[in-house]
Amino acid sequence: MMSIGLNSVRQAMQYVAMLAVVSCFVVGSSVAATVTQQWDLDGNEVDIKQPRSDFFERSIKHLAELPGFDCRFDQLLAFSDGGGKHYSGTLAVLKPKRFRWQYKQPYEQLYIGDGKMIWHYEPDLMQAERLNNLEAVDSSVMGLLDGSIKMSDIKMYKREYDAKLDIQRYQVRLKDSPKVWLGFSKYGDLVYIEREDMLGNSNRMRLSQCSYIAPAKKLFSFTPPAGVDVLDMR
Repeated sequence: MMSIGLNSVRQAMQYVAMLAVVSCFVVGSSVAATVTQQWDLDGNEVDIKQPRSDFFERSIKHLAELPGFDCRFDQLLAFSDGGGKHYSGTLAVLKPKRFRWQYKQPYEQLYIGDGKMIWHYEPDLMQAERLNNLEAVDSSVMGLLDGSIKMSDIKMYKREYDAKLDIQRYQVRLKDSPKVWLGFSKYGDLVYIEREDMLGNSNRMRLSQCSYIAPAKKLFSFTPPAGVDVLDMR
């Protein structure tokens, strides 16, 4: 009974964390301050009344064309009451619809999408779950990482340069998802995602140490170890 209760709490926290994605990107305990005068990465002043950006379009196209990638992530859930929770681990994506989201801190957890379903494995609880599909995690953010979200699916609301993180940030809506902040490095790589729920809790994640060589396909398969309880949640 104790392990089931612990698992329920962890799952609730983890599903909130996964709604990022992307899933899912910030290091530290607070949002970095942004400059009031807005400039693009080429040094040109931004016209915030017309939030179109060729840099943003090029960056989204670059993300869509990647066959896959492998990065470290640092994630912060900041609660409206002042509390928070920090996670870190690795994220690998292989298109189409394969991903490996491995949490290493504060405890080990693993999400693996093999293209057909999702496995969720918690080694210290000796439990693995079969989840339904990509939608069970977050269709919009995972769709962005998977390259299935195109410019025609994105509506932009704001953009700004974050001097502390040295990224260009854009507040957008991905299809019918809630608004989300996406941040790109000067090279056009997606390195930051921030979302906020209706209660004012924020989910901030940052990617680093990225390799843009497609990971091996075998990385996205999972077989429950002997003795692990398997639950079918589909």
